[in-house]
Amino acid sequence: MATWRRRSKSANGICDLILGVLSAILAMDISCFAQDSEMTVTTRTSEETVINGYAYADSTCAPIELPQLLLMKPPKYGVVCYRIEDFEVAGDSGTDRACIGRRVCGISVFYLARPGYSGPDSLRYEAINHRGRERVSVRVRVLPDRSNASTASASVDGSSRGSAMLAGPVPPCVVPMS
Repeated sequence: MATWRRRSKSANGICDLILGVLSAILAMDISCFAQDSEMTVTTRTSEETVINGYAYADSTCAPIELPQLLLMKPPKYGVVCYRIEDFEVAGDSGTDRACIGRRVCGISVFYLARPGYSGPDSLRYEAINHRGRERVSVRVRVLPDRSNASTASASVDGSSRGSAMLAGPVPPCVVPMS
């Protein structure tokens, strides 16, 4: 398992987020995968949270491909979207460690709860590439906002956070226009 570091700005300054990349492939000779994974994510109502990240690179750290993301069971109380980002490779369980400390292009999957919602939510999606597919089940625990939490939020394709999502391709994240 590779670990990727993503830098993001928050109200408290720069935070390092370590992303466990469940299916990062850094060598061309790894065989096809078809796996299921489960995870639990805890977030706050107005916080966009990284669910997972994927990066497929060769031994020179050049991107091979980005997976197709299909939402199989949409969340009831939030939205899911993705962003293409650069990750700093912090670790890799494979034999080729040439990319550690370097930046690799990948894709991050995010969850954002509807305004005012707190409680449980869940979703399922698939990450598909030419080697196979990973089925991911996510349990989300949404905590109420802290009194000083930001109320700024992103939307998916410019739509309201309150609209229901449908099964199908995971949409790209879009920051609302001010």
